[in-house]
Amino acid sequence: MRHFDILNPNLDSTRQMFNELENDLRSSKIDLGIGIYRDERGEAPVFKAVKKAEKILFQNENSKSYKSPSGNKKYCENILELVLGKKIINDRNGKIGSIQIPGAGSGLRIAGELIKSKTKNKTISVPNPTWGQQTFMFQKSGLNVLKHDYYDEKNNFLDFNNMLKGINNLKSGDALLLHGCCHNPTGADLSLEQWSIVANLCKKNGVLPFIDLVYQGLGHGINEDVLGIQNLIKIVPEVILTVSSSKTFGVYRDRCGLFAVITDAERVTSQSLETMLSEIARELYFHPPDHAASIINILLADENLKEEWLSELSSMQNRIVSLRQQIGKSFQDKRQTDFFSFLKSQSGMFSLLPISNEGIIELRKKSGIYLMPDGRINIASVRENQIDFITTEICSLKEFQSRKL
Repeated sequence: MRHFDILNPNLDSTRQMFNELENDLRSSKIDLGIGIYRDERGEAPVFKAVKKAEKILFQNENSKSYKSPSGNKKYCENILELVLGKKIINDRNGKIGSIQIPGAGSGLRIAGELIKSKTKNKTISVPNPTWGQQTFMFQKSGLNVLKHDYYDEKNNFLDFNNMLKGINNLKSGDALLLHGCCHNPTGADLSLEQWSIVANLCKKNGVLPFIDLVYQGLGHGINEDVLGIQNLIKIVPEVILTVSSSKTFGVYRDRCGLFAVITDAERVTSQSLETMLSEIARELYFHPPDHAASIINILLADENLKEEWLSELSSMQNRIVSLRQQIGKSFQDKRQTDFFSFLKSQSGMFSLLPISNEGIIELRKKSGIYLMPDGRINIASVRENQIDFITTEICSLKEFQSRKL
């Protein structure tokens, strides 16, 4: 008997797509699936400010010893200030506990374990649609995963009224997943007013918000992208927050993020919260990697490096906005309709294109264009000289030829 006699493991549609992409030998293939920012050369650039900070780290680092399971404390302080601002941190008066984590995926799993162990219902509601890995991680943690309406895929807009109905159906003690900004996969975000409405509804019904923040700075700006989160935290007594630094600092492969619990519980301290989170993390991994956390600390402590990083991040955000405008216009020019205008008004790296599974497969085989299986396009991976080809190939699909837009 052999335990590992496996020839073809079962892969989900996303893994299958990436395997096809990797094995596609055409030099003209276009990857619009994987969630990374690419420049006009088609590369995922390292921030110049990050490289300079990394050089300083290399010259001054004198140990590669382990950090504690809670990770780099200064990094946690820096990221909390970047997301929440000093006023909220001061107003919460020591009721925020945080740990450094190895990226967004671990944050989802820690959230799942935390909700399972500390809430009575062991239930979380996720937007429909949402990033598939979120649902996967929650299910692996043993949570009961519900779905609430979020996006009208037929008409391409945020379906806020039905979202509220879904939240109203939750029980006291249930958790609610909220994308911090740049919703994945739709690019459709809550307005500040809508954030406040959701916050008050959560407070009224005893629902626990869990915010997943991955794209700060790539939507409307480094400060603008977290105003909704700040509004919510001012209203709701308890919030779970996870933050990824992968996109905001371009440190994808270095795996760096933050996990925090914010509460007003009477007996709790930041230290007791940190200890609780560290114990959960210790069951999943021993120590988070420190490299990116130390680089980010150096960068944020140096005003010149910080300004250079903010300038680079702003340039990326502006380029994404420009690409959205150009892609939307190209679609409109080819089909003589404003159907694709939603691309211009959405924010961040992603949008959902109304393409069937058959159309997505046709694009791969015929044109070498790889979208995610749900029709998600990574706007931030498109090069300007590819726009005409991409929109032409999509508009030439049989389903678009016969569809009245």
